[in-house]
Amino acid sequence: MNPSGSVPPAPVEVADARRFVICGDDSLAYRLADELLNRHHCAVTVILRSRTSTYGRRIAKLAGLGIVESEQPDLDAYRAAGLDSADALALVGRDDVSNIEATLHAHDLHPGLRIVVRMFNTSLSEGIARLPYCTVLSDGALAAPAFVAAAVGAVAPKEGLRSGTMFVAHRGEVPDRDILVGLARTAGRDEPDVLPVEQDEADLVLVSAAPRTLPVTRRRRRAPGYPVGAIVGRVWRRLRLALGVFVGLLVLGSGLLALERPETTWWQAGYAATLAAFGGAEAELSASAVEQVTLVVLSIGSIAVIPLLTAAVVDAVVKVRFEVADGSLPRRMADHVVVVGLGGVGSHVIEGLYAAGVDVVAVDRSPEARGVQVARDLGIPLIIGDASRRETLLAASLPTSAALVVITSDDSTNLETALVGRGIHENLRVVLRLFDGGFANQVQRAFDIGISRSVSYLAVPSFAARMLGQDVEAVAVDRRVLLIAEVVVAPYAPLENRTVGDLRRPGEAWLVHLTNARGARLPASVSAGRRLQRNDRLLLVATRAGLARLLAEAATPPENAPRPAIVPHE
Repeated sequence: MNPSGSVPPAPVEVADARRFVICGDDSLAYRLADELLNRHHCAVTVILRSRTSTYGRRIAKLAGLGIVESEQPDLDAYRAAGLDSADALALVGRDDVSNIEATLHAHDLHPGLRIVVRMFNTSLSEGIARLPYCTVLSDGALAAPAFVAAAVGAVAPKEGLRSGTMFVAHRGEVPDRDILVGLARTAGRDEPDVLPVEQDEADLVLVSAAPRTLPVTRRRRRAPGYPVGAIVGRVWRRLRLALGVFVGLLVLGSGLLALERPETTWWQAGYAATLAAFGGAEAELSASAVEQVTLVVLSIGSIAVIPLLTAAVVDAVVKVRFEVADGSLPRRMADHVVVVGLGGVGSHVIEGLYAAGVDVVAVDRSPEARGVQVARDLGIPLIIGDASRRETLLAASLPTSAALVVITSDDSTNLETALVGRGIHENLRVVLRLFDGGFANQVQRAFDIGISRSVSYLAVPSFAARMLGQDVEAVAVDRRVLLIAEVVVAPYAPLENRTVGDLRRPGEAWLVHLTNARGARLPASVSAGRRLQRNDRLLLVATRAGLARLLAEAATPPENAPRPAIVPHE
């Protein structure tokens, strides 16, 4: 190890492999390094703060990876990582300002470098996206459609793709003439069968026109007021035990008075007990000892309970007024989605659900979370509290909700909240954010919570593709990801002179359409025997592994790549 704390990148077996540098030490950095290293066979160096951190240890276990330890990606760290000879740089740290500073340093060192930056702040991302050498991505925005789809019970998101020219739909929603590719068979399956060999059997399809859907009608919310129900609910939760004891004393006192006064009816006994309880009874020296003790106990009990009741009512009214003023008072709702965790992902999820016409209640323990202001701007009911507590989920009307989406950044917190939610609503649809696929399978077997999504898993294909110079769009199908990408057949590429039929690879890749060198577009139904030619542009749907293989097959092999001309010395 040299003085900078770096480990020189290990040699990669692939000749003339592309070189990439990644700055970060979280789940996105780990999965991105693994994707580029093991799926695309590139040389990768990661700059991280410490190889002993949680994800630092995971990153360090990736064989063939170069690691540079540095508090921040400065010029020294860049030089140690060999940035001057890299093809692209990914800045995936969680600090937007630090990412911007690192971007400028990298551009100064390597002006022609392609840089992919992860950003959370929308205003900052719009500013840095204007730089011609930068691509700005948000992992939250990339992953949110999959969480929205899962929350409403859909297999895949229904947003437009390729600038609104393609859509994902169920086969029954569209005419056959609009279907481009059968994406998956999902009906009656635990796991979807993606890109099936029998395309007619796919129930989830990629289409060239938007599916017909009913117009969205959002329930109108009442104007803010001082809801009596919320006040009564708060008072009842705080004083139900004391009120129960007091009512019990009142009933017991009425019974004792009725027994001691045979000439008195039950109504008259209850009337006398109530007056005594609220300080309206007069002393009766001729009454029996039982009557006197009963009246005294009722009077003392009222002195203790009435101030408590008054204080609870005043406290509830004041708190409700403040919550009404800032828009955070949740209404009693039904058929809504409860979203727990308003970080970078949660803010996009509540926006997506709101845009889809779904009623939402947002929950986060911190009033400073990124999505808190988003919820307030959209008028979404907001609860600041610990969602792993039963009281918080009850306040979010969970018993009458349609789904619970738990997307904090901590897997254990997410699982704890989900289990508490299931305890309240046994048949609740629960969508969990979990990093580890193996852990997700264990959760499904043990707790019957089968809907889980990983933000980094959903976002990594887009980050990797941008580093490779590709523009892809990801479609989440249950827990699988399909990628829509355009691939160009380069001179001397292995794909050259192969046939269109070879682009129909069940479970791996399928041709959507082909554009030849003259600009003529040929549909996917073009003859399987048609030979591929250099400069053909192929629009394909593929799995991650399928796209990696196709990119390698469409590239010019290193032995056929043009070599720089040697200029003789004069």
